[in-house]
Amino acid sequence: MTFPIQNIIEILTMDEDAAIDSVKGKGLWAEMAIRHVRLSTYVILALLYYYTFDLSWAKEPSVAMFAYLWARNILLGMVFYGGWHIFLYEIEAIRNKMHRHKFNQRYPGQSQHRRDAFWTTSGLTISTMFEATMYYLWANDIILIYTNFWAFPLYSIFHMLYVPYWRDLHFYFVHRFMHPWKTSQVPDFGQWMYNNVHYLHHKSYNTGPLSGLAMHPVEHLLYYTCTLLPFLFTLHPMHFLYNKIHADISPVAGHDGHEKPGGGSYFHYLHHAHFEVNFGTPVVPMDKWFGSYEDGSRYERKEVSLGKTK
Repeated sequence: MTFPIQNIIEILTMDEDAAIDSVKGKGLWAEMAIRHVRLSTYVILALLYYYTFDLSWAKEPSVAMFAYLWARNILLGMVFYGGWHIFLYEIEAIRNKMHRHKFNQRYPGQSQHRRDAFWTTSGLTISTMFEATMYYLWANDIILIYTNFWAFPLYSIFHMLYVPYWRDLHFYFVHRFMHPWKTSQVPDFGQWMYNNVHYLHHKSYNTGPLSGLAMHPVEHLLYYTCTLLPFLFTLHPMHFLYNKIHADISPVAGHDGHEKPGGGSYFHYLHHAHFEVNFGTPVVPMDKWFGSYEDGSRYERKEVSLGKTK
């Protein structure tokens, strides 16, 4: 398992005076490398989920079944969102050690942390709804499924390999949909979505780990549509679980607000700091193609011109 075990080890063993291994200025390749090594975490968790649920339990849905799935997802959230927040932000020795690695040198207040924790819990509840529904559809043969992963090895591996890229592509379009479209050709529904839905996520402009899944419920519903691939393909439960868990916890590192050996997502930090750039991810460079990519140099030049260099 890579994230967060590898990150914790690197933080605990790093020299406080060592040069910062910055992702700033390194562009897409640096962040692509960081994000890819995390994938083993999601695969391991998907396996754990797969072997701790019997699909026959979902044939007749019950409150007990939903409560079990919900508790499992909340535990996942507590470990990854809560645990990484406590490690980086609440343990004074670690906070002091990582301070110079923080993109924004100021720290969010407790009111933001509480708000983010509440909406993250909401998001994991909606994730549970998607999970329980998919199990019900499979258990009752409404959607086809296969249970021997290695019966179709190339097919099974292929559908595992593209999940991160599908997630990035889906995230870009859902996310971009909720920002102003800046066009007069059609009504700007993106502005309405931002004002009424997506604004909640952007309240955390100086993000922390708990900010990642802190969204309006309508945004959660859109966000988790990435898991609906079984409506298009006959898949193994591992494909769905890998996709869902990727959606559940990948926002942790992307929002923790720190250089490596923290999450290292300067790309997405810039989006929260400046709103109209970097709508997607570095791995599938939609922002490059649609002209919204920003590496931070434009804002650094502004700081230099204003005499705010460090």
